[in-house]
Amino acid sequence: MSPTDHDWIGPGDPFPLGVASFDPLPEGVLLWTAVAGGGPCRWEISADRAFRQVVAAGEVEADPATGIVTVDVTGLRPGTGYWYRFEAAGALSPLGRTRTLPAGSEDHLRIGATCCARYGEQPFAVYRELARTDVDLVVHLGDYVYEDAKCAIPERAPDPDHDCVTLDDYRRRHAQARRDPDLQALHSRHPMIVVWDDHDLADNAWAGGAKTHDEETQGPWADRRAAALQAHNEYLPKRLADPADPATAWRHLDAGSFVRIAATETRAHRDEQAGIDGALPADDPRRTMLGPAQEAWADEALGDGTPRWLVVLSGTVVSELTLPAPELLDGVMPEKYAVVDGSATNTDQWDGYLAARARLARTLGQRAGRTVVLSGDIHSAWAIEGPRDDDGRPVAVELVVPPAATTPIGQLAPTDAVARATEAIGQQVDGVRWVDVAHHGFLVLSLTHHEAVATWWWVDPEGAASTEIGRRWVVPGEGPVRLVDPEPAPSADRADPDGDGDGRRRRRWPRRLLALGGAAAAVAGARRLRRQS
Repeated sequence: MSPTDHDWIGPGDPFPLGVASFDPLPEGVLLWTAVAGGGPCRWEISADRAFRQVVAAGEVEADPATGIVTVDVTGLRPGTGYWYRFEAAGALSPLGRTRTLPAGSEDHLRIGATCCARYGEQPFAVYRELARTDVDLVVHLGDYVYEDAKCAIPERAPDPDHDCVTLDDYRRRHAQARRDPDLQALHSRHPMIVVWDDHDLADNAWAGGAKTHDEETQGPWADRRAAALQAHNEYLPKRLADPADPATAWRHLDAGSFVRIAATETRAHRDEQAGIDGALPADDPRRTMLGPAQEAWADEALGDGTPRWLVVLSGTVVSELTLPAPELLDGVMPEKYAVVDGSATNTDQWDGYLAARARLARTLGQRAGRTVVLSGDIHSAWAIEGPRDDDGRPVAVELVVPPAATTPIGQLAPTDAVARATEAIGQQVDGVRWVDVAHHGFLVLSLTHHEAVATWWWVDPEGAASTEIGRRWVVPGEGPVRLVDPEPAPSADRADPDGDGDGRRRRRWPRRLLALGGAAAAVAGARRLRRQS
């Protein structure tokens, strides 16, 4: 190992990238750190913060090329909070807290959800606030890093200073993000389940290329794809469907028979986006988003009615969002939408893979409800009764997560144009109950036997303490698939998990709805635009 093999980690502190945990199970979890300089590393996990009740320990050798350590710890108790740490070069790592999934009779689970964080565009305040929130685990829905070199904050200039192409490039970009103290706080306080989206590889990535990839200057796409996926799996380890194939990131993690969390992979096996020269049209039955192996897995894992709740993770929106839009709104619609002949369609999401979505909807329909899809990508927040089956009935509800550190699409256009767009969406798009295009934030999904409660939290990325409840919707555990407006919205729990080690709720935060200021609207069915004050 040469001294520069992993110089992106940095000198000095043996653990400059902090600690993290991933893909929890009822009896185990993956623990992670990176050791500057590599070498032997000891790990231990304890039932108490003082490490008087160590339940497992061991020693491993840090990866010689990256310094990364990943440990699959087994034999843990279900639904239990643990503390963990590493030791290398005579120093202790920061303390980490994790939690196993419940099993047996436990009937509550709180999931935090986030996505879309360009390091050079916004501070990671959303991550800081989610770290302080009382959840059992966090799901990250993609664009954990951005491959390009765009930057709005000079002191957060991207490393490297060019688009990521090589394995070294992607490793450096991940390491830069992990040096951020707010992201370190998020990882050290909650276990995480991660899916990737296009910018984790390249803009609008698909199996055979990407919109911005230039083979003449950037080399073969297969090499770049392999580099991006390898770095992603190194820094964000997953229980791959096939450990020998880094592109097989689909898996499901079960909290007993109460909740199944199913992570899908929607980039490495999909066909090229419809509308591109040579690509099959959106309605061609041969088009695939998941690829044949993953579709076979989905038929079994997502159609299984055993878990009371199914939570499906998708990097892109699954429900139909072909939007009626006059030409004057071209450029105002969510990212990647284009207005043609009075309609706006984003063929990078499932709207460009109609037969594949129909097959997925038929699979989800086998469960007869209690299915929630979490998605991101379009830099806005939505509550949707969908996707829908061949008869137009919703088979799930979809909750779209706002961006953590990229610009919400409502901040890119004049207020009046945004208002007209959101009003049209609420009145004319089947299944859309609410949309917000103005805010950064995160989502908390609280699951019990009787219902799922989704709460969107708004965060000012420039503010020191400005987190507010944005909106809340309820998904009943019985009856037809639907979203129920719980107005007036009750208070929500956001207990600081520091100090007790078990992640249970200890206090309430104030409740206040944040005004949208005319930049976005909450809409329900055919109701007219409503501005909150």
